Amino acid sequence: MIGPRGDVVAVMLTHRGRMCLLRRSMAVASDRGRWHCVTGFVPAGAPPVAQAVTEVREETGLGRADLESFVAGPVLRLPDPRGGFWRVHSYRCETAHPRVTLNWENDDVLWIEPPRWESYPIVRWMPAVARALGCG
Repeated sequence: MIGPRGDVVAVMLTHRGRMCLLRRSMAVASDRGRWHCVTGFVPAGAPPVAQAVTEVREETGLGRADLESFVAGPVLRLPDPRGGFWRVHSYRCETAHPRVTLNWENDDVLWIEPPRWESYPIVRWMPAVARALGCG
């Protein structure tokens, strides 16, 4: 068995009972057009929580002042179809408002009530992350 492929962060944004889904743009390498949460690779030696905060700011424009809570969830071990697995550091944060500014990685945003997200074309690992964070 191939070992870990690396560490990533997955951050579920919520606002008043709704989940934020981001649609991956055509400019990204994988899962184009699929819905997901804020994600990103964790550079070697970097603290996952710091990377999670950075990814939220980069992908949504939300800073710490926009976040009412930021809670670490479990570290998941999710399989990669090419072999091995990813260590996924999960986080859930409640935003003070639903206004986001997308960067090039995403081209649309939805705020929906769980479990309606399951009716959208989501990335394959999304259900595991949502369940682990109590969002689905």
